[in-house]
Amino acid sequence: MDELVFIFATSIIINIPQMKKEFYKVYPKHKTHDYSAQAGMKTKQYPLGLFDTNETKTAEVIHLLRDLQTKYVPYHDEEIVEPVFFGGDRLTDERIQCAQQAMLNEETKTSRLEGFISKIEDFHRLMNFLEAICRLTYNIDSAGDRGTAHYFRNLLNARNVKGEVRNAYRPYRLLYYTILDAMSCVLFLQKFDKGLDDQIPLPDGFSNFSSDEKINWLNNICKDILETNFFESDNDIMKELREILTDDTHPENYYLSNIHEGDGRVKCHYCEKTYAYVGSLKAHEESVHNAKPPPIKSANTKVSDEVGHYCRLLFKLTLLHKNLDSAVDMADGKRSVRSAKYELPIYVKTHKTKYAIGSIHLIALKEGILKSDQQERFIANRCINLQGGKNNNMALDEYVELLNRYTKNASSGFQTKESIILHSKEFPNIINFVQHFDSFCNVSVRKGFHHLPSYAEDVKKIVNELIDMKAFSCVEDRKLKCKAVIVNKDIFDDCFNSFGTLVQRHKPIVAFHRLRNKHI
Repeated sequence: MDELVFIFATSIIINIPQMKKEFYKVYPKHKTHDYSAQAGMKTKQYPLGLFDTNETKTAEVIHLLRDLQTKYVPYHDEEIVEPVFFGGDRLTDERIQCAQQAMLNEETKTSRLEGFISKIEDFHRLMNFLEAICRLTYNIDSAGDRGTAHYFRNLLNARNVKGEVRNAYRPYRLLYYTILDAMSCVLFLQKFDKGLDDQIPLPDGFSNFSSDEKINWLNNICKDILETNFFESDNDIMKELREILTDDTHPENYYLSNIHEGDGRVKCHYCEKTYAYVGSLKAHEESVHNAKPPPIKSANTKVSDEVGHYCRLLFKLTLLHKNLDSAVDMADGKRSVRSAKYELPIYVKTHKTKYAIGSIHLIALKEGILKSDQQERFIANRCINLQGGKNNNMALDEYVELLNRYTKNASSGFQTKESIILHSKEFPNIINFVQHFDSFCNVSVRKGFHHLPSYAEDVKKIVNELIDMKAFSCVEDRKLKCKAVIVNKDIFDDCFNSFGTLVQRHKPIVAFHRLRNKHI
């Protein structure tokens, strides 16, 4: 809650002139967390060079891991002292696990490649989370529906927002953050029944308040707004999903409730037969006992105000994405890992199974699989800081993506693969020199005349639209023409289909070879 309040209040301060005047110099720019002292430290880099490995071939990945394990994993008496984390996107994470699974029958930890614990990094999580959000809220057929993301895209003439999210992540992100800031302003103004150019009534003697008192006043208002518009009435947006994971009698857990913990087999509800696979049990009960599992209620209830529900859904999901984004920016590892709990149901809803599995693994590693010191490293070491400053951090895999792009340019002068690999450790230094060549030579760069559109003006346009259409007021029988976008604001109550089965099937027991339980 505190992190969401911080993001919401920051949006208010940046975009409402009166609040900017009162709070810009007072409100903190950095949300303090356990690693704030290290968040502003500039990262030291040690290039390892390129490796001649085809990631799609398990044998070559095994060879690579053996080589890296020998060089970079601490040993004592030929035994691994402490495993090292190996980060990447979900596909890399899966391939490392497959390599470790292939060596599972070896006798020692070294030969089983347990010198590395693979994990997914945050930039690919951000990109895939936004892609899932767009699947629910963005559709070109909704351009004529006032209040939708594509409507605002056309309103702002954001022509670079097109195609797949993975190919235009930053334009999509900017569009959604512009909408989020506008929605935050509208909800704040609605609290006081004021317009964008009206004066917000401040408490008597506000000018004499201390900085902490001013911050507390704003935070309390923002908290009330979020409790009403984000968490809704029961202050628990994931109540339904939590019941699935904790209640064995829930209809979603019908087949999982009969799992034998010893051998993992599932027992029939009507006879003594057991099966190795849930699919076999389903076929047996339907054919022999003519039985079907109890029906699961659907959360797709009809709503009278589809536009209002859509706007609240868009606000919730974008706020969750920005929460993860700001956690990366501020190097808040705990918030970053905790965010996976909110991403998981959305991945299930949008059928992004790979990243749903990645979220399950991320949560499991944090919640008990890793030892306490390993958990600390797992949480803390998720960012890189190239320039120093507490809010200038970057996800590790985002920097690798940029480095890959620059490396391809730097390696173009080398004619053979052997030559590229031989000089690859030099590339990061070459890239750094090229990027800062003008400053090294004391050359002043001519300033261009191209100006980006004003972010504040874009926010103001959307604010006026939202106020005019009464986006967050209940208007009976207000419908959306496009039926492809989701209008259920209680989206987390509509993500339970196969949720429990997916979690049970992919919940890992060890940090290595975290492949699925084939019985489920």
